[in-house]
Amino acid sequence: MVYREVNMTEIKEILLRAAKEEFVRSISRTLSMHRDTINKYISISLDLGVDPTKDAITDELVEKIKSTVTTETKPLSIPRDDILLPHIERIEDYLEKGLKSSKILILLKRDGIEVGDSSFYRFVNSRCENYIRKNITVRLPETDPGHYSQADFGYMGLIWDEEAGRLRKTHALIITLCHSRHMYVYLTFAQDIRAVIEGFEAAWGYFEGISIIVIIDNLKPAIDKSDRYSPKINRQFLEYAQSRGFIVDPANSGHPKGKPIIERAVPYVRDNFFKGENFISIGDGRERAVDWCSNIAGLRVHGTTQKIPAQVFESVEKAALKPYTGERYDIPCWAVCKVHPDHHIRFKNSLYSLPTKYISKTLEVKGDSALVKIYFKGSLVKIHERMESGKRSTDFDDYPKELAPYTLRNPKYQISEGYRRANEIGAFIEEILTGPYPWHRLRSAQKILRLSDKYGADRMAKALTKAKAYSIYDMRRIENMLKNNVEDMLPDKEYQEQLKLDDPRFLRDCKSFNHYK
Repeated sequence: MVYREVNMTEIKEILLRAAKEEFVRSISRTLSMHRDTINKYISISLDLGVDPTKDAITDELVEKIKSTVTTETKPLSIPRDDILLPHIERIEDYLEKGLKSSKILILLKRDGIEVGDSSFYRFVNSRCENYIRKNITVRLPETDPGHYSQADFGYMGLIWDEEAGRLRKTHALIITLCHSRHMYVYLTFAQDIRAVIEGFEAAWGYFEGISIIVIIDNLKPAIDKSDRYSPKINRQFLEYAQSRGFIVDPANSGHPKGKPIIERAVPYVRDNFFKGENFISIGDGRERAVDWCSNIAGLRVHGTTQKIPAQVFESVEKAALKPYTGERYDIPCWAVCKVHPDHHIRFKNSLYSLPTKYISKTLEVKGDSALVKIYFKGSLVKIHERMESGKRSTDFDDYPKELAPYTLRNPKYQISEGYRRANEIGAFIEEILTGPYPWHRLRSAQKILRLSDKYGADRMAKALTKAKAYSIYDMRRIENMLKNNVEDMLPDKEYQEQLKLDDPRFLRDCKSFNHYK
């Protein structure tokens, strides 16, 4: 016969009917209860000194009878317990090692210990205390308004990408306020740090405020290393959190019970919002997601709170959030760059200069839409304006002082340096650099300055005077004068006067150039 537990209401009804001197057979037929059971409860009442026909039937009496029966009832013998209890230590050891129940059943059957699958699962959930304790869930109290929010990424499906010209996988960044359960959904093709920050910015704009703490799942763009005790938060995301004034609290890896509010939101958004819809583009999907959050998800009766999220948000939580200015965050980009021998680093296909002492060193670079900041061992060493791709920003003060004039390509510097050495040198350089396009002779001027440093300003002045007299502007010929030490052999006065009248290149008769005599 199947065991049937009699509750306190039924016990009281038995005693009340017995007090009215109703026959046991009639009570049995009315309450669908065996006569022996009825006689047992009447007998226990008499043993406790209470006669149902004479004394009052109180709740205290019924409770005493119930407790007496409960303590006297012998536990039923369950066949699965008889089979498995002798092996409970072995089963608990398997569970401690992380074996699944299905695998434990296979190992037990190899040794001839056979029970049904359902019976074994019930045994584990009722007898293995360590396993039961491990799976206990404690429901935490409701959070204060505006204090907590939870965020997670979830795969939604495919949306047409106009730029790529193909269908692309689409994910949703879901942010839910824990007190009101009001949520925001941001669709994105990418799962990088830029998409995460853009999603949070859109969410704060939608809520018109920022929560104090954000419990975030271990998103790879935001959390570099997930760890129960010392997680490593991505540098860019940590800077963003500091600028917006909220605290990042990464959830434990592989522990969905640590973020239960957002855990069930992902399939809810996928099934209720995304599936079955045809989105024209990602922009269309984002607009419709905002409408869905406001008019469908926000106006439903939440299964846990039994309240309407949008109403709780407007009446209680919105005022408790930290204010949001609405000015969008300028998302920076970090990189590690090496300084090349030309004093420049390459960052986002643009070049930025650094002083000579940093050549061949590795530095950290942070760039936003306006500035590029360069750090060495944590210290800021250089700031440049952000340049377009393919452009460069060069600070000529970064070059050595002796090389800076050459990089500036400034004719005035070459002329002034020539006059500083000798008037003849300065006049010669000024002559060759005169004109609207002096750049093609700039190297000749630089060569003159180098030769004057090598052979001396006096010899160089004499060589240039002779070259000017013969209309020689070839730097190799001028250098040969100095090498051969012939800069002092100047033409006599009559020859100089003749040079003034005629072009020195045509002093000889034209027949001298006839090679076919």
